[in-house]
Amino acid sequence: MKKIFAILALAITGTAFAADSLTVESQHIDNIRAASQQQYVLAVKKEFTGFAGDLSIANAQTTGTNALSTRLEAGATVSGPFGSYVRVAGGEKYTNTANFAYYSIEPGITAAVPGVAGLNAKVGWRYRSAVESANNDQTHTMRYTLSYALTKVDSIGVRYDRVKGDSTQKVVTAAYTRSF
Repeated sequence: MKKIFAILALAITGTAFAADSLTVESQHIDNIRAASQQQYVLAVKKEFTGFAGDLSIANAQTTGTNALSTRLEAGATVSGPFGSYVRVAGGEKYTNTANFAYYSIEPGITAAVPGVAGLNAKVGWRYRSAVESANNDQTHTMRYTLSYALTKVDSIGVRYDRVKGDSTQKVVTAAYTRSF
């Protein structure tokens, strides 16, 4: 397992040099009827003609038990008219007891906030499910994001996710993105 993480860390680091942006997130996950978690995410994104590709690694630790879970994910986002977008992704989740593949789809809209230069809002809905339903990882998430461009290459953001399904969560995220 340690070799997998080392290889992935090198791959993400190497990819960062070819990426258009790098994002670091800190998330507090309030699990309803379960212990809370703290999760950290490192993601790189590359813009291509007509779509963007991304790679991320997310590592969560459960309060009290210190149980770990990690998600490795690759996605593609296509932008549409009027600020619309659709992101599709696939990944692998690793826990102390199992690992399994999953996929997700997230349609949404993004727009500049009128009257505040550099402030953008995004609303999306994500469906995620394990490839094999026995893994109980099916969720429906409403996502609300505000991001502010500090400079031409630096932005910060906050996001609130309301997750329902096999797990019920309220997630608060703080993010920093550096564009290259």
